[in-house]
Amino acid sequence: MTGLSRRRFLTLAAASTVVAGCADTAADTAPVVTGQGGTAPHRTPVPRPAGRELGAIPVLMHHRLVASSPGTYDMTPAFFRAELARLYRENYHPIRAIDLVRRNFTSVPAGKTPVVLTFDDSTPGQVAFDSAGRVAPDCALGILQTFHAAHPDFPAVATFYINRRPFGLSGADVTRALVRLNQLGCEIGNHTWSHPNLRTLTRAQAEAEIGKLAALVNRAIPQAPARTLALPLGVHPRDPAVLAGGAADGTAYRNLGVLLVGAGPCHSPFHRDFDPMAIPRIRCSSHDGDLEFTYWLDHLAAHPSQKFIASGNPSQAPSSSTTASRR
Repeated sequence: MTGLSRRRFLTLAAASTVVAGCADTAADTAPVVTGQGGTAPHRTPVPRPAGRELGAIPVLMHHRLVASSPGTYDMTPAFFRAELARLYRENYHPIRAIDLVRRNFTSVPAGKTPVVLTFDDSTPGQVAFDSAGRVAPDCALGILQTFHAAHPDFPAVATFYINRRPFGLSGADVTRALVRLNQLGCEIGNHTWSHPNLRTLTRAQAEAEIGKLAALVNRAIPQAPARTLALPLGVHPRDPAVLAGGAADGTAYRNLGVLLVGAGPCHSPFHRDFDPMAIPRIRCSSHDGDLEFTYWLDHLAAHPSQKFIASGNPSQAPSSSTTASRR
């Protein structure tokens, strides 16, 4: 997995802070960094609608849960608990990636900001079950459920981007795990079959990588096929059209959203610059002082007018006088 270097990230963050500091008049500036592998930041003005449904939404990217010595993309249980506590204090409300793409904010109370918790690579520490089939309390999902039990208004929902051996399981255990996650309200997303660098593959090979994983999910939970995909390594295939749809293993697949590696909040899906096929994410990691998560949460806390704030009427998009037209 690739990402921004500390020097590169600090440079981009400083630049976006300068822009945001000039945004206290007629429009705010959303310091959204998009693109692949740390490309130049993309910043666009965000109008101020009633309810601020055009504001930014954090999409958080997690990887392994480890007890100690976290790497660049790892987190400790203590870090994850502290992250959840901060999100709760600052009025964030978890939704799934598919809800973001489909503009489904029916669960988000008025005054709250949606946040999407995503987990890549489907490693064992993310989801585990005990002998009775219950979610193990020490895995990431178990920690999320425990937090939800103490804070019922903070849903225990997330999107898990899986590979061919989800959470280290095999055989019938895979089906049982995916069925259970779906029952719990979580989303299963596509992270390809073997986590390759899609840029190095032919179209047919890339289609097979995406399609085989889609077929695995479809067999287990046909009522909830994978509809969003997280790019392995944050790298696009040579033919980007393969991301939207194709077929493999006798199963056609279709993706409504594609998630990148870095590195900033996402535009509201009501905003004209929202691109469901290029959704940026904020890395969450215990490594190096959790630079990205801390920076962006601090920034949004200091500039609350830049955040998506639910209006309390989730079935109605912002009015035509305030909604930026979509491409």
